[in-house]
Amino acid sequence: MPRVIILILSSIICSGAFAQEQRLADHNTIGWFAYTGSLKIAPKLAIHTEYQWRRVEAVKNWQQGLARTGLNYSASKNVNIILGYAFAQTYAYGDYPAAFAFPEHRLFEQVIIKNPIGEIDLSHRFTLEQRFVGKVTRPDGIKNTDYSFLNRIRYRVRGEIPLHRKNAAVKPWSVILQDEVFIGWGRNIGTNVFDQNRIGLMLGYRLNKIIKFEGGYINQTLQQPNRVGNKPVYQYNHGFVLAANLNLDLTK
Repeated sequence: MPRVIILILSSIICSGAFAQEQRLADHNTIGWFAYTGSLKIAPKLAIHTEYQWRRVEAVKNWQQGLARTGLNYSASKNVNIILGYAFAQTYAYGDYPAAFAFPEHRLFEQVIIKNPIGEIDLSHRFTLEQRFVGKVTRPDGIKNTDYSFLNRIRYRVRGEIPLHRKNAAVKPWSVILQDEVFIGWGRNIGTNVFDQNRIGLMLGYRLNKIIKFEGGYINQTLQQPNRVGNKPVYQYNHGFVLAANLNLDLTK
């Protein structure tokens, strides 16, 4: 299995280097606002809730709206498993926009493994997605939506470093660095194996045991599924992200 992963990553890097002169570039400024909540309903079970409000041209126009929910099972202190559903609406934006805004339904399976190193909170997140991506057309003025089934795997590594002296009583501030790569697979993917990559550098502030805020810089490199003039289109999006996280224990 490791050899297969190495082969896939090597082919992506090589194909990307070869296509560098042929690709079309689309640069956008983005602003993302997010809410994530975990509502504990049993000693090992919690309901995951999430909404992402993603804008382009900073905050002027829609990029995407994403709602996600699921059931979180704490297998151990450092291992969480989430099964859930997500709905996304992606809008036409950028220099090479889609013809129409299109919907997407997803099922997902996710494992989060915590691997703390000293005071650094290090975690690995592995996600499998079964995506039903809509293709919208308007023949004869009538709106039709057909769905294409796609698979995607995601891996995120995240490190959070506290900003305080070792013996400090109050520890509200932290620096967060993360990277997530998205890889498509399956018969309907075609040449769009590399889907996207996201890098984030943020500042975290914990208000109390329930509420935490995060904000900072995000960089998104995304390959569009459709080619233009037989050339791949890569979006280079950068901007800011603001997030609120809620952890509520409903068993108390």
